[in-house]
Amino acid sequence: LAVGFAVAALLARPLRGAVAGAVALRSGRRDVRIPERGPAEIAAVTGAVNELADALAYSEGRQRTFLLSVSHELRTPLTAVRGFAESLADGVVTGDEVPEVGRVVLREAERLGRLVEDLMELARLQADDFRLDLTRVELGALVAEAGEVWSARCAAAGVEFRAEPADGPVPALADPRRLRQVVDGLADNALRVLPAGAPLVLAVRREHGAAVLEVRDGGPGLSAEDYRVAFAPGVLHSRYRERRGAGGVGLALVHGLVDRMGGRIEAGPAAEGGARFTVRLRCS
Repeated sequence: LAVGFAVAALLARPLRGAVAGAVALRSGRRDVRIPERGPAEIAAVTGAVNELADALAYSEGRQRTFLLSVSHELRTPLTAVRGFAESLADGVVTGDEVPEVGRVVLREAERLGRLVEDLMELARLQADDFRLDLTRVELGALVAEAGEVWSARCAAAGVEFRAEPADGPVPALADPRRLRQVVDGLADNALRVLPAGAPLVLAVRREHGAAVLEVRDGGPGLSAEDYRVAFAPGVLHSRYRERRGAGGVGLALVHGLVDRMGGRIEAGPAAEGGARFTVRLRCS
């Protein structure tokens, strides 16, 4: 009996440490680390608690970075709206200057609206009841329709627009509305950083039984390391805040939509010198 009690005490000590660590994690501490000792099974339990603490610390750090980036992105247009509104209220802006100020306020308000809508969509993606209406979509026709809009927007920004249609039909299994959202999100992300005269390319093709959409640009591009984290919310914003001016929400939303439709999206360098985003969907 004495030996049994002694062995039980030795086995229970690391387990009590694991319990104390789990309680500390529940209370909000993320610096909890438990010595991994004792029999292999008990050491595995304490090791799992340590891994959980690391994962929670990493996840919460990513969330803080994302919230900071979104807060900065919201603050910029809000500052502009507030400044121009005060100018109107104080009578600083009068006469012929009023319409131009109104246009600036409207543009910044629309920018805020798009960001808030993207945030709401990103939150809905995590819900089990997020609805998709998957059907047969002619990818070439959908991209050609989107190209009419982006051709006009590129012309207004002094950017060269190019379309590379497929040789024949490219049927894809997708939600047409969400797929158009993907095209617009990628094109908007590219146009935001393109200098005048640089190209924006929308390409469609069939490749190894998949329907492929490609959005390429001649902008500044990204580093090799950043292409691997391009779809993580807020990461690019923290590194390219001044250069790209994006909150990282759009690419995260695009990635989530493509994933929900059963496709894949990749980021890499483009032949035009900027970034290339490639979406692969199942052929219907």
